[in-house]
Amino acid sequence: MCLLIHKPRAARIPLALLESAADYNPHGFGCMALRDDGSLVVKRRSLTRKRELRRLNDELSDQDCVFHLRYGTSGAVDWENTHPIRITSRIWMAHNGTLNLRRHAQDRSDTWHLAHDYLRPLLRNRPQLLEDRFFHELLTTCCGPHNKFVFLDAATRRTVIVNREKGVEVEGLWLSNTRWFDASRFQCHAAAPAEQSALPRGTLFSI
Repeated sequence: MCLLIHKPRAARIPLALLESAADYNPHGFGCMALRDDGSLVVKRRSLTRKRELRRLNDELSDQDCVFHLRYGTSGAVDWENTHPIRITSRIWMAHNGTLNLRRHAQDRSDTWHLAHDYLRPLLRNRPQLLEDRFFHELLTTCCGPHNKFVFLDAATRRTVIVNREKGVEVEGLWLSNTRWFDASRFQCHAAAPAEQSALPRGTLFSI
């Protein structure tokens, strides 16, 4: 099922949360971020190793970034299925949830098929769809309301969270769920009703 973590620039990921997430999600991890000089950072590992995860968290401690920790439910446990997944030369995506899609490559995950077969043709020529709330609604309607997506657009320097209201807030972070880490060690709370009404389907963050 996996865990997504969005860390704003000013927030910090507690080491206990990171290590708990690694214990629950052993099948790889990745991150995406943009440095202050505009350079894109995308790292992926097909196995979750705490030492590498801690080192990467330290390296990006002052950046707005997204981490994905994988518990594989479809497709092989390998680098190709590790998030974030490239949509176009400028857009990357990480996903939490399960998708009922026809898979023509059995070693590739449901997320890989969504990225390559559906999102790439749409966003290659119309990247501005990422900022369209109707696209967010279409994505959650077609994929199911339990699915959450985080996109990074390197050209506009924006992080886009689709279905943000279904996640939780923990110490200034946004997490996609409370199932895939030891939530009893943290005070997790859903977004306030005012936030939900203001951000019905997606949220844009300038990095």
